[in-house]
Amino acid sequence: MEYVSLEGLRTDGRRPHEPRFCAASFDAYPISRRSKNGCSGSAAFSLGQTVCVAAVFGPNSTLSASSAFIDPLSQERLKVSVEVTSAAFGVDLVGGGRPGGGGSRKTTLGKSSASSKSDRRNKELAVKFEQILSSCVDTKRYPRSEVYISCATMNDDGSASAVLFNSIILALVDAGIPLLDVFVAMCATRLDSETLLDQNEVEERGRGVECFVVAETKEKKKTDGVKGHIGFGSNENNDSDVLQRIVSYDISGGKLALAAVDAMLRACAKGCEEVSVVMRKAMKKRLAKLASTTRNM
Repeated sequence: MEYVSLEGLRTDGRRPHEPRFCAASFDAYPISRRSKNGCSGSAAFSLGQTVCVAAVFGPNSTLSASSAFIDPLSQERLKVSVEVTSAAFGVDLVGGGRPGGGGSRKTTLGKSSASSKSDRRNKELAVKFEQILSSCVDTKRYPRSEVYISCATMNDDGSASAVLFNSIILALVDAGIPLLDVFVAMCATRLDSETLLDQNEVEERGRGVECFVVAETKEKKKTDGVKGHIGFGSNENNDSDVLQRIVSYDISGGKLALAAVDAMLRACAKGCEEVSVVMRKAMKKRLAKLASTTRNM
């Protein structure tokens, strides 16, 4: 299958380094938030047709009857626990059974194997997110405390891991948990000797080398009046600075040359900058809404 045409277009009409349309919203679980044991903050994030939601519970104290068995590190820092799930209607779990001759049994086996594979992948993502978030959250502000994060993939059309992480960051902001900066995740794959940013489901089935990147993003500041610059400054987003902002990356699915790895990391880091613009706008809109609500009280 040809993933990049001669005109330089992908199967969905995008350029290789062009991400899909993204949207961010807060208060994804308004009913749960009003309840006594509801979430502290929630958010939803979408990238194309991939939609994920996340909810944050806590921070809560870890002191209990079994406090003697608590990890000594959790006495000094905030412990982050993540649970990743997938909606049954949002993931393709259909097997390849043929009509007649026990096809329903093959379909059932195909569904069960795909479901177990999805559960294993979600557990791996949960462990990865816990490690990354421990360096993104200001954990020293909440000693002897624990925050529980639950996120779910409502519809998977590719790059679900990046969408899940971005929804978690938005939910943490909605819960008022301080972050060291705005961190954004982005995925890319290598197909037809091209780096394809934000791969969709069709491109994921191509089984190319995939890259998952979490980068620290900085808000662009206007430099009007400075000689040689109009609008946004270009010195803040040079190539060397882009690679230095990468907090974590994971490459899976095969081996690549060093030049191809460098191209994937740069593409993902620049994609994170583009997505961060949408996330920051949503955060400012949420802050303005909360500020107006406080003034009216």
